Amino acid sequence: MADTTLCTFAELEFLLRSAAGPHGERTAGMDAVRRRLGLQPEAATDIVTAAGVASLLARGLCTDAGGSVVPGPLVLGAVAALSTLHTTTEAAGSAGDRTLVMHLFSGTAAGLAAYPGPFGLYGVEAIDPAEPLAAPLARFVDRCTAGDGEAAVAIRSGSGDDPEVQLAIARAADGTWVLSDGSPQDAVPSSRDGVVAALVERFGAPVAAGA
Repeated sequence: MADTTLCTFAELEFLLRSAAGPHGERTAGMDAVRRRLGLQPEAATDIVTAAGVASLLARGLCTDAGGSVVPGPLVLGAVAALSTLHTTTEAAGSAGDRTLVMHLFSGTAAGLAAYPGPFGLYGVEAIDPAEPLAAPLARFVDRCTAGDGEAAVAIRSGSGDDPEVQLAIARAADGTWVLSDGSPQDAVPSSRDGVVAALVERFGAPVAAGA
């Protein structure tokens, strides 16, 4: 997985508020992102946003320039991804007693990956818009299938009115891989190389492909 920064829900709220636009023109879209992340739009208050700004400043992820907040690279990338959002991808995986979730927000200017964790914390990763969507998905699959034993990953991705793309990946205890487009009856035997090929086939376009 690429470099990931741990952020609080308040810091995410500042990113979402910033991506909504100066006049709130993208508020509805950001409310949809909030719901995907498990955040309640009605809890998106000015106090929470102010706490997020203070935290980002204290951690050096933003800087103060004469009373103005200057975003650092991670914040700039995240806001760019959210404010130009065209495709949302979700992946959930299980390996033993672990359950992992990743949300990918692809914009024409950048991409953003968010990994919900405990206590209102999220791992956040900026994605280069030139990187294929398959790349962060492959990293997530690697994370879920690290070690031996049974593992499974389900992926779905959608953009506007386009049909949703789905892919299910499973590895049995004996190391056998299986692929499916979402229905158990469609499951076919595969391999690690087959999984990579399927990810590239379905999600090989650059993050900014919706431009």
